[in-house]
Amino acid sequence: MSAMRSLLLGLSLLALAVAGGCGEQKPRPNIVLVVLDTVRHDTEQQLTPAMSPTLTALAAESTVFDNAWATAPWTVPSHASMFTGRLASGHHCTHQNPHLDADKTTLAELLAADGYATAAFYSNPWLAGRTTGLLRGFEVQKESPVSGGLPGDQRTWRGDQGGRGSVTFFRRWIQKQAPEQPFFAFVNLLEAHLPYDPPPGVRQAMMPNLGADEQVTGQWGMEYQAGLHAFGDVDWARLRSLYWGDVATVDHLLSGVIASLAEFGLADNTVLIVCSDHGENLGEHELVDHQFSLHETLLAVPLYIRAPGYLVPGHRGDPVLLSDLFATVRELAQVSAGEDSRHSHSLLGEPEPASRPLVAEYAQPQKDLVGSLARLNPGLDRNRIERSLRTIRVGDIRLTLGSDGEVILNDLARDPQQAGNLAADRPADVAALRTLLDQELSVYRPGNSSEVKLDEATREQLRSLGYVR
Repeated sequence: MSAMRSLLLGLSLLALAVAGGCGEQKPRPNIVLVVLDTVRHDTEQQLTPAMSPTLTALAAESTVFDNAWATAPWTVPSHASMFTGRLASGHHCTHQNPHLDADKTTLAELLAADGYATAAFYSNPWLAGRTTGLLRGFEVQKESPVSGGLPGDQRTWRGDQGGRGSVTFFRRWIQKQAPEQPFFAFVNLLEAHLPYDPPPGVRQAMMPNLGADEQVTGQWGMEYQAGLHAFGDVDWARLRSLYWGDVATVDHLLSGVIASLAEFGLADNTVLIVCSDHGENLGEHELVDHQFSLHETLLAVPLYIRAPGYLVPGHRGDPVLLSDLFATVRELAQVSAGEDSRHSHSLLGEPEPASRPLVAEYAQPQKDLVGSLARLNPGLDRNRIERSLRTIRVGDIRLTLGSDGEVILNDLARDPQQAGNLAADRPADVAALRTLLDQELSVYRPGNSSEVKLDEATREQLRSLGYVR
């Protein structure tokens, strides 16, 4: 430990001792944030408890937020919101500027400066310093290969996109942590992301009628988005079965994280936060993957917080954003430093009012992605995908605006699948929500636009995930 880190830790412990003498403040807990990349909100409805035993057990011990929303439909801006407490318009970490600006202070930076040990375990290349810098402040950053496998494996493990490595390295790290220093650990499990290719055990249990080698590749996902596969020609039941098999795999990997906390006696003094960064389109709206859309299938996400002494287990239906995790973790860690955010409210207090507006954004897609799709299909109608989207929901009423002028109004209580469009019939609602959306985003200043140059190794990783060709 450096002299500066030792000094910060000492000051933090002294502050806690003084506060503790007054009987006002609890000891600071360990905090573990696990992001189940690409896992949909309806997991508990789609998988039986036998196929998702970890999430089923976790739900019984946690506060389950049934109305949680991502601020964006893909990895980079969604994680940036969790780590900064801002919407995409505030952190500017989007398709056009995927590297987090140096002036944006991250949650890990705040906690590390206040005496927490910090570590991140992941395989998604979009989280790495060479692409986005989203893990700034994590003193330990351990990336597992997206192709799977662990050191010493004779071959990669079917269905592994790095999750086994992330869970293994997390266990080894917490085993070495000093009991007197709290830690903040982040784990991203990528297995539900394209390609959908569950391991043999999951296949035998969940999809015995599918061939042993059947999968949905990232390349197929690109081809579908390029318009090379007609919607009616796709076996959507098969595709969904493979996806849900991958989610069952994620459930098993999550059990390794939880078991490690129990193994080293850390479960009682560790707050465990489990969420997804976004959902997935599985044929809904004739879409796959998580691009070109801001539908509920992408924005509604699972969120569980197991926080003994802080939150009472049970279900909450108040509207919350993933950006709220920034304020929530700050309060848990008793960190007063950092900028307050209009769009980050601590979830440890009273439930949010039902009228709280939820906002999400999708910037125009990457040039690399659009170029790849156009090369696959020179006749591609680029106008339908080269646009940005903004959306706001208040209660069940949702407005979505496209930069191409499209206006969509949905009443989710009557039309949860967002099949219709009420914009022409309810112009007053459109006008009111448009004004409110402008107000919500007006607190942010425009950011700069700059493309990140990817090295070939990173491009190959992203290619396997269906981001470039």
